[in-house]
Amino acid sequence: MIILKTIISLSLILNFSNLAADNSVTVPSPKVITSAYTNIREKDNWVIVPGGTKEITIYVEAQNTETVLFWLIPTGTETWWERKLIGYDINEDKGNKLNETQKYSLTWKIDEPFLHNHLVVELIGKNEVKDGGSINIYMENTK
Repeated sequence: MIILKTIISLSLILNFSNLAADNSVTVPSPKVITSAYTNIREKDNWVIVPGGTKEITIYVEAQNTETVLFWLIPTGTETWWERKLIGYDINEDKGNKLNETQKYSLTWKIDEPFLHNHLVVELIGKNEVKDGGSINIYMENTK
């Protein structure tokens, strides 16, 4: 019985070491956002949307990313659960190389009565999701 257990143990160890030696694991490069901006002016770290504006375009440049999600989140603490997906952009060019910057954008038709929010950019790659940062956004009053 002891000989059988020893043979099984050695077999498992040898099979595992062969598996580890023969099969390399490729870890994808981390997602990197190189810039995020809008077509509206920014002042004091806030994008100030003129009252009555009907749409805004958000631009993102990122590396090692397949899809970008655009979230609208109320300001305040612990408001992630109140987020609203306002759109996404998918990289359909499968020929992009690792570490090559891809461009994404979303033209968002504003359907909010007012804005005092964060636009959060979320990067999705092959095996991970990463927060790509946020843009503070505020709408001026219409008078």
